[in-house]
Amino acid sequence: MPLLDPASLAKVSAYDWAAIVRSDLVLDAEDAHAGFFARVEQALAQGPGFALLSRIPVETLSFREARLLHIITAKRFGRLRPQDVSGSYLCDVVDPDMPDHVQSDEQVALGRRWNDLPCHTDHAFGRDPPRRLAFLCFRAAEAGGAVRLASAATLLARVAKMAPGLVEDLRRPVPFDVTRQIDPADEALDAVAILDSDADGTRFRYLYHQIAYARLDPRQREAVGALETALAEPGLIAELMLSPGDVLLINNGIVLHGRGAYRNRQVPRTPRHHLRLWLI
Repeated sequence: MPLLDPASLAKVSAYDWAAIVRSDLVLDAEDAHAGFFARVEQALAQGPGFALLSRIPVETLSFREARLLHIITAKRFGRLRPQDVSGSYLCDVVDPDMPDHVQSDEQVALGRRWNDLPCHTDHAFGRDPPRRLAFLCFRAAEAGGAVRLASAATLLARVAKMAPGLVEDLRRPVPFDVTRQIDPADEALDAVAILDSDADGTRFRYLYHQIAYARLDPRQREAVGALETALAEPGLIAELMLSPGDVLLINNGIVLHGRGAYRNRQVPRTPRHHLRLWLI
């Protein structure tokens, strides 16, 4: 029995948006492919912390059907979590083209193009960050745009090799820069520890852009600097090129993610388009 049989697709298409979000409907509810989903779950919880599912046939689906199918696939691995105060569950990650001269001073200083996204964890300074992320590649860029992944465990090992004591400094809360709030209406914590632990083990919360760097003490500055140095070292970051229909699942507590710079197609004008879900 195929994972995405015509009957399943027809069932998904019959739901409206609100109903499918509230429903208990998940992909393969009959568990005909329980072994496959168990292997994916193990990769997320006990393995590398990410899994790539290849591939949903988005070329045969409408945009609406692709969005709904992405939701019922992701719901196999957690409950949906709203991504903003308005209660939106699904985020369209679409960056239009922008000339290179329209960059921030920070990007220029770091030698980054405007759409180069450094590795981070989602909602690092927010309350109850998602435990897992699910990205569906609906449309790829014309060139570039690789997803970057970095293991928090490997990152910490690199920092410990530089200076063992700095790892413990990452357990002390770092302050939030309120001027870097993405959604002004969203509630953010005043400070969070980059490295923490919970019932599921180690949890990493890191978004360099939102750290109030000027308010760090010398040891914290050294620790954050060591993280950035480690992230720039060869071999630490893995890159994946997603094709339309690929679904990337990420454990947000143990794997950082980012994105390489890219160029969109101009004829026809079609931007890179990923669909993101947060799961708890």
